[in-house]
Amino acid sequence: MGQAADILQKNIKYLMDKSGVASVSELARQLRMQQSTLHRMLTGEVRDPKYTTLSNIAAFFQVSPIDLIERDLQQEGPHSDSLAHQAWQFHSRGVPVLGNTQLGHGGYWSDMEYPVGSGDGYLRWPSSDDDVYALKCVGDSMMPRIKEGEFVIIEPNHSYHPGDEVLVVTHGGEVMVKTFLFERDGYYHLLPVNEDHAPIRLASIDVAKIQYVAGIAKSTLWMP
Repeated sequence: MGQAADILQKNIKYLMDKSGVASVSELARQLRMQQSTLHRMLTGEVRDPKYTTLSNIAAFFQVSPIDLIERDLQQEGPHSDSLAHQAWQFHSRGVPVLGNTQLGHGGYWSDMEYPVGSGDGYLRWPSSDDDVYALKCVGDSMMPRIKEGEFVIIEPNHSYHPGDEVLVVTHGGEVMVKTFLFERDGYYHLLPVNEDHAPIRLASIDVAKIQYVAGIAKSTLWMP
């Protein structure tokens, strides 16, 4: 986690001072977590804490988990991009299904090479992205977030930010849905859908594309 771990330690200590939490033992008691675990985080011994731990700490201090690990909270206010109100024109459209995929490590996209704008049926889905497409999910590797037979809606022209779910495709053809955390020092830092697992790193040179996940669609929205 590198520099992000240093920012995390600095932010927790800053938030403790700001909130009047006098000691690590008091914070551990408030969070209902082991004092030794929290102490190892603050000393840098634990470099990749679980997301559930980060989420609990962030919720206690009323900040976002992304702000907690990525931003120097002493220098700037919480990131507000996700709170910005923007006017979008959404169009009800038939979203083409471009292939099947078994998401997660070891999963690959069976690209059916359909012409642009067509596919293996369509989904009813509102989108402002003219290049929006869908992938049908097979297998149960993404349960319970994504069930077999459901569709991942991808908007390739939509920007993504820390905390957004994204479709990641490697040059080796591996396909996965992760939560984007940040990119630094030639690596993408991503969070598995299962939040009990630690964040992972992928070398930027190994990643062919990262695209925004607009949503998960039920199989009942599919049309031939």
